[in-house]
Amino acid sequence: MRFGLFKSYLLIAALSLLPISTLSAQSPLDSDRLLQALTEGGYVIYWRHAATDHSQGDRDLRDMRRCETQRNLSEFGRAQARRVGAGFESLGIPVGEIVSSPFCRNWETAELAFGRYEIANDLWNLPASAASPSSQRELVERLQQRLSTPPSDASQNTVIIGHNLNLQAAARVRIDEGGIAVFKPLGDGRTRFMGTLVPEDF
Repeated sequence: MRFGLFKSYLLIAALSLLPISTLSAQSPLDSDRLLQALTEGGYVIYWRHAATDHSQGDRDLRDMRRCETQRNLSEFGRAQARRVGAGFESLGIPVGEIVSSPFCRNWETAELAFGRYEIANDLWNLPASAASPSSQRELVERLQQRLSTPPSDASQNTVIIGHNLNLQAAARVRIDEGGIAVFKPLGDGRTRFMGTLVPEDF
């Protein structure tokens, strides 16, 4: 096992000790029912960035505007992002706030799909962070808050474009590149995990 991957597992193991308020649906919705539910609004959609070129790596993150020093979307990933964005439009899934990690692969996913986004530094990729353990806990706790916060307009959905290990630590849910996890905020810091989607569902 590569050392970087081993460190990632250690990180998840450590952060898994944090309290969590994510409830699982008694029976996660299949893709058709989940997409229909999203047309009604009121959900938080966590989208892991689309597929990337794994011949690249995150080498220098001091200037996040320098995409050439990061792992970026592959052409397949760019096609995935466009497909999901077109699916949202054709299905009439309403979208309000869109927030993205500052990594290029994340905001490019948002740009290609929706044409807009806001950068949120609290969505920083956990394994790439040089932050202290206490700061990493803050990132996880902030994501838990985001997952449990209803959209400001109940007729719309909030979209978060983030990273897998952040979601694993915050909600015990794992998704592959391009995968989407859907949550129903319940108030009082609680949220319900409703199921997952992949780009091919759109």
